[in-house]
Amino acid sequence: MFNSFTEILSHIQAAGIKKTAAVAAAHDDDVLESAAKARRLGIMDFILVGEKEKISGILARLGEKPSDWEIIDEEDESKAAAIVAKMVADGRADMPVKGILHTSVYLRALLNKEIGLLDKKALLSQATVFEDENAGKLRLVTDCVINVAPDYEAKFQIVKSAAALARKLGIEEPKVAIIAPVETVNPAMPECVDAAMLSKACERGQLRGCVVDGPLSLDLALSSDAAEIKGVRSEVAGRADVLVVPNLVTGNVLDKAIRLLAGFRTAGAILGAKMPFVATSRSDSAQNKLNTIAVSILQAEEE
Repeated sequence: MFNSFTEILSHIQAAGIKKTAAVAAAHDDDVLESAAKARRLGIMDFILVGEKEKISGILARLGEKPSDWEIIDEEDESKAAAIVAKMVADGRADMPVKGILHTSVYLRALLNKEIGLLDKKALLSQATVFEDENAGKLRLVTDCVINVAPDYEAKFQIVKSAAALARKLGIEEPKVAIIAPVETVNPAMPECVDAAMLSKACERGQLRGCVVDGPLSLDLALSSDAAEIKGVRSEVAGRADVLVVPNLVTGNVLDKAIRLLAGFRTAGAILGAKMPFVATSRSDSAQNKLNTIAVSILQAEEE
């Protein structure tokens, strides 16, 4: 079980794992700083697609020789994303990486049906992995980016995808908390009903390889003291590895609070495709982008 991103990076280096990524709109300081660090660590090679002059200037400032890097000059972000998608589809790169472009533009290129990077019945979702310094462990929160208001069926797939990623992080049987405002099953709150259904689905063996409980409020999911005070008995309460939020608004706010208020280190993962789609916020630090690269390399490894 990995308790930090440092441990993940050390494992990848020790195991000699190395991938190749293609970066769309690569002309960004933080993106290239994280790429340079990953390259120096020997865990990933890069094909950089974007404004060549800017890319070369940034690499030079980082102490890199631009001539040592494969750079494809393309100023238009939509065309850059399309080039990257085609490279991945053709096997020239193991995974795509989002540079300084809008997520919608990036995903539109990757989800082009003619490219074929997504199975027909697959549901794309997102998870934020964060170092909970208070608990000394990694946790996941999902979905903070893609699914606006997922119904029960979508949440079922989101749970499966997040639990699979948690297992890649070494958590053998992830404890999944379905987050709602209260811990009681209130029929007036669809979030609570969905949570109860997911919990029962796990109990009946429909969701395997994880333990699911809900509805649980955020304090109950994270605090054993809160669970004791409120008299809630649960394998998950106070020990959650995965937090499944009811909608994108909740997830987006929680994601930003984790990074900006708590100051925890994070990584982003897009799940459900045939390979990792690396997509971080444009405002993310170089360190968090490197964390995302590390998680994506683990994600790409076969079971």
